Amino acid sequence: MAAHAALPAETPRHGEIPSPAEAGRQGVPSQRPLITDIAIEHGPVDLLGRFFLKADTAARRRGVTLSFAPMQDLIDINRANPHTWRPILPLFDPSCGGITEDNSFCILGRNASGEVVATQAARLYRWSQTSFHEEASSLRLFYADPAQFKGEHEQVEVTAPAAKHLTGAVIFAGGIWYRPDHRGRGLPYILPWLSRAYAYTRWRHDYSLSIMAEEVYRRGMARRSGYSKADWEVWLRRTPVDREGDIRCALVWMNDKELLAGVADFLSGFDAQVDAGIDQRRAQQHR
Repeated sequence: MAAHAALPAETPRHGEIPSPAEAGRQGVPSQRPLITDIAIEHGPVDLLGRFFLKADTAARRRGVTLSFAPMQDLIDINRANPHTWRPILPLFDPSCGGITEDNSFCILGRNASGEVVATQAARLYRWSQTSFHEEASSLRLFYADPAQFKGEHEQVEVTAPAAKHLTGAVIFAGGIWYRPDHRGRGLPYILPWLSRAYAYTRWRHDYSLSIMAEEVYRRGMARRSGYSKADWEVWLRRTPVDREGDIRCALVWMNDKELLAGVADFLSGFDAQVDAGIDQRRAQQHR
């Protein structure tokens, strides 16, 4: 495989066919298999090529077919599932400004009936002169123009020391949801790694990060998602996630070297890791 290789080898590269975002603008549903829309532009081609194939196969074995989709689809799916999914962070909402097809992507997972049962999204920020701490505290993380879009009492309070050191090209991962009947299948071991690896080969970022509500973090989601570091805390106060309350969150992240090491570990140990994780969760549920 050469640099910029596509997966599989006979698949056209970006630019020869409409991108997922372009298909969405043209009104064409983007349900092509995700693997046909991935081109390896940065990073070790052999490692990433084998990883993408294995991750896509792992999802299919769990009855889920992955594809790219316009970000507005993520917002619509979130709003259609209020009983199992909190309102999404505004940084993924196109109506809040700043998000484009060049700095974001959305992955949907569908079952055999074509129903969306899993979602994952990511957005690129370039913070050469600033940091997560400044961007989150100012609400620029969420809105292109905070003064225009933020709520009357909306605030993000960041006390995690690491937040000031997360700079450069940074990926914020989120928009994560698994329909209840598809939980416990190991998808949290697959989609977050797939999303980070795709973001890396597309943008070659320095850090991958997210914020995770305390209740979710305590259930082990950071570990299952592969994040190697966590710091406290990030408070979401009166944000669209909960307009009436405050949510305590962990700041979770990894650097680019840890990302590639994790991809290698996925290839060598995914099956054993996910089986052990599922068995452990089932044991905890039956206590």
